[in-house]
Amino acid sequence: MSDARIDAALEACAEITRTQARNFYHGLRLLPSPKREALYAVYAWMRIADDIADEEGASADARRARLDELAAGTRLALAGEARDDAPVLVALAAISRRYALPAADFEGALEGQRMDLEPRVYATFAETELYCDRVASTVGRICLDIWGVRDGADAARARELSTKRGIAFQLTNILRDVREDLARGRCYLPADELAAHGLDAASLVAWRQPEAAARFIGAQCDRARRCFAESAALDAMVSPDARPTIVAMSEIYRGILGVIARDPAKAMRERARLSTLTKSWIALCARFGVLSSGAAR
Repeated sequence: MSDARIDAALEACAEITRTQARNFYHGLRLLPSPKREALYAVYAWMRIADDIADEEGASADARRARLDELAAGTRLALAGEARDDAPVLVALAAISRRYALPAADFEGALEGQRMDLEPRVYATFAETELYCDRVASTVGRICLDIWGVRDGADAARARELSTKRGIAFQLTNILRDVREDLARGRCYLPADELAAHGLDAASLVAWRQPEAAARFIGAQCDRARRCFAESAALDAMVSPDARPTIVAMSEIYRGILGVIARDPAKAMRERARLSTLTKSWIALCARFGVLSSGAAR
C-alpha cells in the first residue's frame, strides 16, 4: 500500500472519530500520534459494524451478509491486506503492522453485532454480560493491545481488568439508551430483575411505577459502579503515555452514569449526556495528571 493511500485512510478514520465518537474522542486525542491513529482506525471499524447492525430498512439477512463481508475483509486487513475501496480496512491493515491485534476480539465484536440483528430481550444478567463482553470488552482488550502496559505490570491481569472496564462502559450505555433500544425491539436490562421489581421495559421507560423504577435503576447503577471500582487498578497498569486517555474516557462515562443516577426518571425520557465543555475539562485535567480515576461524577 502506498503511503498516500494509507495517509488518506487514516485521515478518514480520524474524521469518523471526530464527528461520531462523542465520548471517546476527548480521551483518544490525548494519545501520542501512532497510538491515536490506531485507535481512530479501531473506532471507525467499530462504527461501521455498529451501523450495519442498526441499519434501518434492511432485513436481518441483508445485515448479516454485510457483517460476514466485513468479517472477511477484517481477516485480510489483520493479515496486512485490504481492498482499495475500503479506507477503514486499509487503515486497519496499516496499524496491524505496528501492533499485534489478535483476530479473536474483532470476531467477538462482530458476534456482538449479530446479537443485534433481531429484536431481543435479555432474560438474565449472564446474557447481558455476554453481550457487554462482545460489544465493549472486546474494544477494551484491543485498546490495551495498542496502549500497552507499563514495565513490570501483569499483562494478563490488565487484560482481565480491561474486560471489566468494558462491561462498566457498556452497562452505562445500556442505561443511557433504554428508550432508543426499546424502539428497536431490544432490551438489554435483565428481564428477571425487571420482573422482580414488578416492571418490564415499557413500564420502566414510561415511569409508571416511580418507586419501583427508581429502585431498579439504582441497582443497575450500583452494578456499573462496582465494575468501575473492581477495574480501578487498570489505570495505573497501562503504558504511561496512555494513562490520561483511559482516565479521561472512564471519567466521562462515570459522569454519564452519575447523571442517570441523580435523575433516573429524566434519563428514561431523554439520553443522559455531559456537555462538550465538561468533557473537554475532564480531558484537560487527565492530560495534566490532576484528575485521578473516580474523581468525576
